[in-house]
Amino acid sequence: MFVMKKMKSLDLRYNEMCNDWNSLHECLDPKKYEHGQLVLSWKRLNVSVEYTTQNFFVSSKITRQQILYNVSGNVQCGNLLGIMGPSGSGKTTLMATISHRTKGNFDGELLLNGHPVSEEVMIKISGFVPQQDVTFDQLTTLEHLYLMANLKMDRRTSKTALKDRVDYTVTALGMLEFLDNKLSVLSGGERKKVSLAVQLMNDPPILFCDEVTTGLDSYSATHIVNMLKRIARTGKIVICTIHQPASGVFDKFDEVILLSNGRLVYQGPVPMINQFFQKFDYKCPDLYNKADFVISIMNSDREQVKRNIDEMCKLSSTDIQMDLNYDLFNDQVLLDYTQHLQIQKPLWITQLILILNRSGICLLRNYKIKLLELGTIMFLGVMLSTPYMNLKFDTKAVQNWQGFWFSLITNSIFQYCYTSIITYQVEFPVIHREVSNNIYALSVYYISQIVITLIWTVLESMMYTYLVFWLVGIKWELLVVTTFVINMLICRSYGSVLSAFFEKFENIVIFSLIYDYLAVALCGAYISLGTLPFILYYLKYLSIFFLGCETLSILQWKNITFIPCLDVNNCLRNGKEVLLSYGYDIDRYNTDIIILGVFYVVCYILGYYGLLKRIKKQPAY
Repeated sequence: MFVMKKMKSLDLRYNEMCNDWNSLHECLDPKKYEHGQLVLSWKRLNVSVEYTTQNFFVSSKITRQQILYNVSGNVQCGNLLGIMGPSGSGKTTLMATISHRTKGNFDGELLLNGHPVSEEVMIKISGFVPQQDVTFDQLTTLEHLYLMANLKMDRRTSKTALKDRVDYTVTALGMLEFLDNKLSVLSGGERKKVSLAVQLMNDPPILFCDEVTTGLDSYSATHIVNMLKRIARTGKIVICTIHQPASGVFDKFDEVILLSNGRLVYQGPVPMINQFFQKFDYKCPDLYNKADFVISIMNSDREQVKRNIDEMCKLSSTDIQMDLNYDLFNDQVLLDYTQHLQIQKPLWITQLILILNRSGICLLRNYKIKLLELGTIMFLGVMLSTPYMNLKFDTKAVQNWQGFWFSLITNSIFQYCYTSIITYQVEFPVIHREVSNNIYALSVYYISQIVITLIWTVLESMMYTYLVFWLVGIKWELLVVTTFVINMLICRSYGSVLSAFFEKFENIVIFSLIYDYLAVALCGAYISLGTLPFILYYLKYLSIFFLGCETLSILQWKNITFIPCLDVNNCLRNGKEVLLSYGYDIDRYNTDIIILGVFYVVCYILGYYGLLKRIKKQPAY
């Protein structure tokens, strides 16, 4: 007789899953609060934003919209606080305000242990995990973590201590399995872990997480929230905005703030929410998601429900309620987070080396796009050069030779400019966030981009000219190639300044069309420059088309002392006469090169100013 043995089975019940995770990552075990009894408080916060409507014929219209109304609250270390409410209720705005990462107009008090806390101090002692995980996806997880550790930690930290910190964070967050994977292939939950790990590198006493569970399945969301709760238990203040979590996730929070249309509805322990809503005859049904129940009430269109929500907001905004728990302040604890204020950032040159290394890695791993760009310009080079193959040196061929140089310069300028106008459009959201959080200086990123652009432009231009000159039959001389490379570097700087100044691509196109129409007309191909009016004559020095055509034409014709002539009535006897016929001066080469150099420097200075102006706006969180 066979006896059936009772088989062990895996319990997949949701609550069991939550409980199982509570025992994960033992290196995050609760311990004595390292930062003391910190209390972060905000009192009577009012936040508004201004929208400017640009008008061409009348003065611009400024509209102000208030987002938060008289919101107060507090949270102490060791607690996981959730901020919840319907879409548009002001969750992210409240998070950005109390973390000092908003550029909007706000008034009220923001206090740490009863003392005002400045933006500079808050950014130094807190980490912010954004909702949108934007970063350089070409890096691997480990490369990204080491880069951020080097930028965020004290420069006096030894390499061994830095490695230990990275290893500790990786182990604590369970990231060993995808350390060598590129960020571009990570799942939503894995990317959240990477963002969280970056903010924990310098062990901040306060951690903000915006919509940390959005886009994740229930399993991953529960995992992340359990992890945050264990981080809070180490003595940190952890604040998260949440949209509509599953019941198991919602119950993990110690306290919750409920917002409705920018007003405070409730702040207190999660288990007390039912009791609070029962005062207004709202009882959550058994086995019903408590978070769904609360959101459904605050989203209701019924007039009676709206009046009840208004009454809840009034109860939560009384002076007595606002002053609740303010006696927890402890002046002596102020010394506990001064270690973060004394952190010495890496030297500027160290930051440059780190960011330059990142830019180089991204360039190499983005080789497919660069090869496509190179292949495109090579194909256009073949198309451009084919009609000019096997040109002769006689009077009849002068127009063909000049036509070749005009075509080469004009088409190359358009190609190099238009491939540069997306330089900062793609990367700016990442840079904006990192610079705003004082991870590195804007000048560091800007210089690294200039260096990478210079290297790539030189290599691309040399390969391009080798192909084109070989097809046409031009000797590949160093001075000619160098002059062409200089002109293409100017094009990159011109494209970069457009990308830096304008946020919208359509504005770039409008401005470039105006400049290109004027600049192309002054290049010398369509009109003899010697016949130009006095005002337009000197405007030609602002045309990169003119400067490119003149410098290369001078190198083409300056050593030509004799040109065979078949028609004595229409004869150009030497290179100087050819140049004069187009309005070019054979002695102006050095002047043109100096102007090109000034153009290059001025463009990048203006580009930096444009980026600096955009950086002052609030980054996307």
